[in-house]
Amino acid sequence: MTDPVTVSGLVAAHRCPLRYWHDLQRPPRESARYAIAKQIAAHLGPGLDADRVWDEVVTVMPGVAPTDRALLDEWVAACRANRWPRLELRDRPVRSQRLGLVGQVDWVAPDLASCAVVRASRAPTFGVTGADRVRAAAYALCLEEERGRPLDEVTLLYVPSGALRRYVPQPRDRRAVLRALAAARRVQEGRVPPKPAEAPCDRCPHGETCGGGARSGAAIL
Repeated sequence: MTDPVTVSGLVAAHRCPLRYWHDLQRPPRESARYAIAKQIAAHLGPGLDADRVWDEVVTVMPGVAPTDRALLDEWVAACRANRWPRLELRDRPVRSQRLGLVGQVDWVAPDLASCAVVRASRAPTFGVTGADRVRAAAYALCLEEERGRPLDEVTLLYVPSGALRRYVPQPRDRRAVLRALAAARRVQEGRVPPKPAEAPCDRCPHGETCGGGARSGAAIL
């Protein structure tokens, strides 16, 4: 049986199936940006203490560069400017047996009616990013299978901007999940995808090693 696709892998396949192929060959490590965003998010609200958060970041990621403290201070300042709902953030496993999809979401309401996702990227001017629409739909599909009815909303916490966006996944987002799942399955079967013309190479962690695409004896899609 094919292994389940993770939500993070699904989003990678949505952006670029070749990126997902590279991720499977060399799984990405957690970035300092993400570690900082997660620890800030864990303390959102009155009394957000940058020193305390930095101590936790160093504990979680001992190799974090001291220069990243300036980034943390900037994000904490942005988050202090807004009011935040009370969310007890923790990694909560979710799964869709029907779709073969698994993941961990940062917060789930006790009644499963909503969930929240921490992002280490800046918020767009309006709404949520295209990749985050797919991410939100994937988590919604997992929780809806567990809950037995549709989710009310997914909250995106854009920590660098100190912004909160509430989003209700739309049918187009669910269709995008199905397309990305199909692409991820083909990669898992050993079919190496070609490099898409619109691939976001400037934001890809495999930019230096990818070059013109994957080089492998596997079959090309």
